[in-house]
Amino acid sequence: MQTQTQNTDSPSREDMEFLEEIYKNFSGEKSLMIYLQQIQSKFGYVPEYAIEYLSEKMNVAGSHIYGVITFYAQFSIVPVGKNIVKMCCGTACHVGGSKKLAKKLMSSLKLDDDTETTEDRVFTVQNVACLGCCALAPAMMVNDKVYGKLNNDKVKDVIDSYRRASDVDTEG
Repeated sequence: MQTQTQNTDSPSREDMEFLEEIYKNFSGEKSLMIYLQQIQSKFGYVPEYAIEYLSEKMNVAGSHIYGVITFYAQFSIVPVGKNIVKMCCGTACHVGGSKKLAKKLMSSLKLDDDTETTEDRVFTVQNVACLGCCALAPAMMVNDKVYGKLNNDKVKDVIDSYRRASDVDTEG
């Protein structure tokens, strides 16, 4: 499990304009969740400066905002990868060898128990309790797509396809 250490990147002018725009667009809502979802969607995490901005604008303690972020799994205070890989650790997947597959995947991506996200921010690997597709065990999900009946070769092929797609995105 990754230790979440607050990212302290300084905001750009564009980042601050984005925060001001979402605050303006959703000011009638007064819902912290809406702001956090918009920020998470834009940046891939909720930066410290966004917490400070919301705290000031909404007159809410930063600790309260931080508590909401850390309570809900949809939010992160550290940058995550473009592709979120969820490795199922449920009973059926565990019996099917998901633990060994996860270790091999983590090793191939040069990740360890303290690091979930690759340096290039292409992948974040998370172990999850259950994906709810036990008939496909062992299974994993990449973004919104489920892959089942996994073995080491299939996991490698799936990851390689996302890596190639990411390489194409950065070239174009």
